[in-house]
Amino acid sequence: MKAIDLKEIFESGHHENVQAYLNFLDPLEIVDLFYLIDAEHYPKVLDNLDNEELADIFPLFEKSLFDEITEILTTDQITQIFNHLETDDAAYLIKMLSDEKRDLVLPRLTKMVQINRILSYPEESAGSIMQTEVCLIREGMSVKEAVDAIRRQKKILGKVVVSYVVDEERKLIGLVQLDDVILSQMSDAISKITKPLKHYVNPEEDQEEVAQIFSKYDLSYLPVVDKEGILLGQIMFDDIQDVIEEEASEDILAYVGVSSDESIGDVNPNRFKLALGRFPWLIFSISASFVTGYILTFFEGNVTNAIIFASFVPLIMNTTGNVGTQTAMIITRSFALGANEFGQFRLPLMREITVGLIMGLMAGLTTFCMILVFYGDSMVGVRVGSTLILSMSTAALFGMLIPIAFKKLGIDPAIASGPLVTSFCDMLSVSMYLGIILGLGELF
Repeated sequence: MKAIDLKEIFESGHHENVQAYLNFLDPLEIVDLFYLIDAEHYPKVLDNLDNEELADIFPLFEKSLFDEITEILTTDQITQIFNHLETDDAAYLIKMLSDEKRDLVLPRLTKMVQINRILSYPEESAGSIMQTEVCLIREGMSVKEAVDAIRRQKKILGKVVVSYVVDEERKLIGLVQLDDVILSQMSDAISKITKPLKHYVNPEEDQEEVAQIFSKYDLSYLPVVDKEGILLGQIMFDDIQDVIEEEASEDILAYVGVSSDESIGDVNPNRFKLALGRFPWLIFSISASFVTGYILTFFEGNVTNAIIFASFVPLIMNTTGNVGTQTAMIITRSFALGANEFGQFRLPLMREITVGLIMGLMAGLTTFCMILVFYGDSMVGVRVGSTLILSMSTAALFGMLIPIAFKKLGIDPAIASGPLVTSFCDMLSVSMYLGIILGLGELF
């Protein structure tokens, strides 16, 4: 049984065995079902799912679908569902509720204090994505006492991946792996199997830096501690995986000048708002094209055989733009992987300039030969080929420097990888082309 099969059952009007059919679907397939069926059938699906099952699918909803579902449910139902969520998911979803519903739901939550603490941290910080549910073991315990403590907490926490050893003030001392507990003698002191803490983050740490720590050290979990070393919570890999996907999506969308708020899963977006979000880069591209067009007007009256020379402008602009964009994307990717210091880019800087020069020589020589064959004019070939050599090597340089400059200014460097670099390379290549045509025209 798949979501598409259940959709056909809803369309046929036979709703008698909906609950039995839903038992065959996992949470992701149930979410797919909501996207497949008409909104009039939502209440029937919701009525056949208990609060725990709804808690499994709530974090998977896109904003527009989440809004529709929460409009159907009562405040009491939403509260009960939220009480089954882990604190990080509850904090994330509470922000998606309307102001009116949030004011009604939040005070009723059993974990209101913990959720408010998470909400108090800045957006996209480690504190804003951590969960406060952690398994604690007091220092000085024996292994047997630790086992009893883990059993008691597991009934509340559910899945326990790691246990943290803390003192009376909840200052983090180390951690204990469950397999070490199982293999130890019950009479042993817990300190015997406590591992020192190698990696942790502060709640104010940026979530992108947290993702880099997870990736660099191949972690499954990461404790969050304050400046005094007190354990506040933990970040699990599945939570940081969402962050990695989110950051990657933001970079891709920024690359093409689209707002990160847009989502293909948003079933009923505000079209005017989407268009307005894309408009600034459209204006920038139009303005840059006007500048490029103005430069091209110098061909008229100043260049003999202007039509022949102008016919190669698209070739030069496209080739130069591709080189600049490729280099900018490489640098942006390096930032995403943790490169932050300018010294780390000195060797790549020379490499990209050299690669740009080699590609320029290859493209210039190829274009020269083709112009010689098809046009029989060596001087046109020299001018076009020379422009490609110079513009492609320069584009590689600026394709690297622009994202670095954006990073230094605290602006997302992914923005530089799209419209900005492309427009800059267009103006640069056309200016160089005109300069070379006029300059060589004086010599020959």
